[in-house]
Amino acid sequence: MVVLLVLATILPLMTPYPYLAIAPALGALALFAIGQRPQIGLYAIVFLIPFGNFRNIAGPLESIKIHWLLALILLLLLLIRLLVERGFVASLRSNLWPWFLLYLAVSLLSSFFSDDHGYVAHQVSLLLVAMLFFTLIIAMLERESVTRHIPIVIALSVSLGSLLAVLGNLTGMSGFSEGATFSRSTGGTTDPNSLALQIIFGMPFLVFWLFHARHAWSRVFAAILILINLTALVGTYSRSGTLVIGVTLLILLIINSRDIRPRRLGLLIVGITGAALLGTAMLPQTFWERQASLFAEQPDRALSRRFSYLDVARDAVMERPILGHGPGTFRNLFAQTDWAQKFHKKGATKRRYAHNTYLEVVVGTGLLGLAAFAGLLITAWRNLYQASTRLIEKGDRYHGDLVMHYLIAFSALLIFLLFFSDVFQKFMLLCLGLSQVWVRVANEQEDPSMATHASEERP
Repeated sequence: MVVLLVLATILPLMTPYPYLAIAPALGALALFAIGQRPQIGLYAIVFLIPFGNFRNIAGPLESIKIHWLLALILLLLLLIRLLVERGFVASLRSNLWPWFLLYLAVSLLSSFFSDDHGYVAHQVSLLLVAMLFFTLIIAMLERESVTRHIPIVIALSVSLGSLLAVLGNLTGMSGFSEGATFSRSTGGTTDPNSLALQIIFGMPFLVFWLFHARHAWSRVFAAILILINLTALVGTYSRSGTLVIGVTLLILLIINSRDIRPRRLGLLIVGITGAALLGTAMLPQTFWERQASLFAEQPDRALSRRFSYLDVARDAVMERPILGHGPGTFRNLFAQTDWAQKFHKKGATKRRYAHNTYLEVVVGTGLLGLAAFAGLLITAWRNLYQASTRLIEKGDRYHGDLVMHYLIAFSALLIFLLFFSDVFQKFMLLCLGLSQVWVRVANEQEDPSMATHASEERP
């Protein structure tokens, strides 16, 4: 094994990609770490979610993604545990499986009757990958993962992506923004709306950190990260992102204000108001012009195009209401319409997403698919809500509040998916698995030292 490792290190030095010589050592270290604690592999996958532009291995291996390799290692470990550990299969039980399997069955039926078998087959394979990701989460993660590590990983990874977006705007670095008329921040993602979604999802974890940290320096650090994320969100120019983050922050303030002394609450409100006024004054005029376009009498080209998606979706559902046209086929259907010709840009594809995940689902898999998809999301939402309620009833207010912030993050993401197409959005899939882990944690036998654990887990 050592000989193979040495050879794998030396060979890249003789190629145009000498920097790959470090890859075998890093791979061996990762294998050792994940073998000792499989959760580390999942933490790494979660950390990489906001960096869609940077998940590929460089050089001749650029078609291979880092998170694929991590997932493969975890799947092998999962298989070994299934073969060796008696009763391990019990940890895979979940009330989400019936909805997953129903959605898979509907997707397969829809694919059979679809006119685009090759494309829909790829979409079904993505669903199977999503189910494997869900399996890894509920099998590998434990109490400490969801109470301590996952919130920190999400907060730091999303904030790092936002920092890249801010630095890209300030320095003009390529790769962190897009757009010809005006620059829109993308950070480590491929799309400004994707960056906005991730910031919205990560915000509840940062706010929880701000209000529940034990040390003043931790609260200051959380406040700085919140500022970075809000600055990056402004740079995305996302109209839907601005609306959703406003509602999310208001809900977070209401929920967290109940534990603040009246005097400190007054100071907090004054501080937030002052910061909001200062920030508003410093925002670029182009940002306000884009937000104002939502209320303009005549919608701009982007909004008009989004209205056309509703028109195409309506006709598609009327044509095949039960099973749809096949998973993921909205883009192909839109490309065949007059709307596609009207909004076509030279050099760009006519195939466009619906900018609404639920429209993508109902067009692709019909009303049956939408019912299964909705059942999946509602069940996960209910899991988180019931876990929060159960923990509070047991006297564990700290973790009950933490689950509530998970729930707010999940809810904000689901709202944003009304304006964004991603049926297999990774943070959404993560929440499905985490909801089951939290149910398991909340159902554990009450531990007299629970209050001590909660104190130790404060950031």
